Amino acid sequence: MNQKPPAEPTNPRLPEYVEQAVAKAAQELGFTAEQFAVSFEAGSNCDGLIGEIYQAIVTEGDREVALFCKIPPLDPARREQFNSMGLFEREMKLYSTVLPAMLEFQREKGVAEEDGFFSVAKCYSTYLDMPTENALVLMENLRTRNLRTWNKLMPIDYDHARLLMISLGRFHGVSLALKDQRPELFEQFKLPDVMLSAVKENPQMVAMFEAALDNATSLLDTQEIEARTKMDKLKKNYMSVVESCLDGTQAEPYTVLNHGDCWVNNILYGYKGDSPNELVLIDWQLSRYVSPALDVLYFLFCCSDQPFREKHFSEMLRIYHTSLTILLERLGCDATQLFPFTALEEQLARFGKFIVIMGAFDIPILCTDPADMPDLGGDISEAFATSPAAQRRYASRMLGLIHDAIQYGYL
Repeated sequence: MNQKPPAEPTNPRLPEYVEQAVAKAAQELGFTAEQFAVSFEAGSNCDGLIGEIYQAIVTEGDREVALFCKIPPLDPARREQFNSMGLFEREMKLYSTVLPAMLEFQREKGVAEEDGFFSVAKCYSTYLDMPTENALVLMENLRTRNLRTWNKLMPIDYDHARLLMISLGRFHGVSLALKDQRPELFEQFKLPDVMLSAVKENPQMVAMFEAALDNATSLLDTQEIEARTKMDKLKKNYMSVVESCLDGTQAEPYTVLNHGDCWVNNILYGYKGDSPNELVLIDWQLSRYVSPALDVLYFLFCCSDQPFREKHFSEMLRIYHTSLTILLERLGCDATQLFPFTALEEQLARFGKFIVIMGAFDIPILCTDPADMPDLGGDISEAFATSPAAQRRYASRMLGLIHDAIQYGYL
């Protein structure tokens, strides 16, 4: 579990619409109007680059309920830098229409929760007002159910990775089944990426990606000429590579709804004893209609390391695909036609460069201790993985990623 710095003092001043939404949710949870109290605690700097996190604590007598509250950055510059309003609009669509449609489809087909994709937090309220740039996602606080994230500084282990690959396979399987059986309903799932345009229009973000690729290349030994050549070539056209990977038409007929940000801070695990036995995916702001390979690659390359992949990469792909296949069959589909294993292998090879680019950008963040997270209001282009320990973690993880991408034929 991530160790976080102490929470800020309670009751930071939040916009009135946030307090109103919490008050409404409290009454829906059975609290008595004008009899309950609400306090807020701010999350740490590492909880989200593109949103601010607060815990809303509702109390009445001896009863207490904690809710999870996410709003756009209060800093206008940071809202613009990360296209926060577009991202909140996307997450609201997921919680209000898309995810409920997926859950309802499975229930209609008689799929039990333990056999399908139901790994979603309960959402109490969403709010979006584009002119004022006010937005809110209010949901259950999963930590009160004793769910917790994996320590992002540590490469994922087998049991936690296996559980995620099962869930991810089911998630993509529901997409393929809806696409096959309810094509009109599925149209709302064909969501374009909302982040790339903001990156391209922001010189600071472009500079961050280019610096990230330079930093990754600099880790290679001077004698690794082939690897350096491949990385230099990738940097020259990385933006067009990302554009192609995020174009859902390029992955048809296998394109599915992706989570889009499938890393350990967005996965909360529950446990039976010391073993993980359930998980919930959060932060759906980057969801998009693209190749299923992108979610798979992002998790297995950013959240694990080279020794893990050497032992388990092929098995993880099989676990993912078997899970997807079983659920497709339960939903009445022919899995061998909709997504054979050979199609997964082709998708991984076709879109594999994506993970080298995104890994170069995100692994420094993964390797930065929460206590060392920078002030997100300033220039963060060189702000991650700055301590000696973080540098060691970064060098090991990033070099492993580059070497494996070459070995698997992705780069």
